[in-house]
Amino acid sequence: METAWAKLNLGLRVLGRREDGYHDLISLFQTIDLGDDVRLTPSAQMSLRCDDAEVPQAQQNLAWQAATLYLAEAGGSPVHIDLVKRIPMGAGLGGGSADAAAVLRGLNRIASRPLPSEQLMSLGARLGSDVPFALQGGTCLVEGRGERLLQVAWDAEGLDIHYVLVDPGEPVSTAWAFGQLDEVRRGVSGVRDEEVLRDKALLDKILLDKILSGSEPYLTFLNSARGGRVPVRRLLEVISNDFQPVVERAKPIVARASQLLAALTPKACSMTGSGSVVYGIYVDRIAAHQAADQLRGQGYPVFVCTPVPAPMGV
Repeated sequence: METAWAKLNLGLRVLGRREDGYHDLISLFQTIDLGDDVRLTPSAQMSLRCDDAEVPQAQQNLAWQAATLYLAEAGGSPVHIDLVKRIPMGAGLGGGSADAAAVLRGLNRIASRPLPSEQLMSLGARLGSDVPFALQGGTCLVEGRGERLLQVAWDAEGLDIHYVLVDPGEPVSTAWAFGQLDEVRRGVSGVRDEEVLRDKALLDKILLDKILSGSEPYLTFLNSARGGRVPVRRLLEVISNDFQPVVERAKPIVARASQLLAALTPKACSMTGSGSVVYGIYVDRIAAHQAADQLRGQGYPVFVCTPVPAPMGV
């Protein structure tokens, strides 16, 4: 059995849209100890079963696509994929990518002639932007559309880091979030009423100012991390996600979860990926679990996780 570990974006900066339609980003990714179970067994034909009926089935599932791609590249017999889901969907935690990576790793482990790690990473990149990181794991400075990874040392500086993840219960499409951010940055709207358009332009400017004021110190921090070390105390001061103000404006349920979490005095709060999960960073296990209990009492699904900062190896 393989474990498909979730990832957190410890901040995220969207640098711009590329000619190929993708966006360049820079972010700090980290594996956390929340994962799906992925079991592969020999089968007469490809099949997939998942305990969550909302997860895409068969050919629509990225785990299925990963198996199909691997077998086409490396050969081998069909398998049955059994998924037990714990990572929420549409949450910014990379659950689908993690499942795909687990399938690639699992098939490579049982292959008579395993693929070299570089080829496995290349297959991952063909499946999705987050799959290469999900294969490698640990703590990485991630650039481009997710394909450029620099493993960095996680320096906790003696702090007992715990993440309190709050699922607002409303999945966010990554494509939609990029579209919202692009619209704010362009200052363009489909609305044609001049007064409404002026008001929206003002709101967009305020929102963009908020994004930039948070993201520039974070970008400076990431540039310093190219030296190979991430000092956690400084990260707690500058962590920022360009998507968060945009998503919270469009989805009040996410903003509400973020506000409730911030009131429980974490050292820092942010959103992972394009959302919708928000998280607080605590430096005390008891405080983290107390905050989680309060949020669960208000009806939220909550996960308390710790970093898995070292690479898993491909």
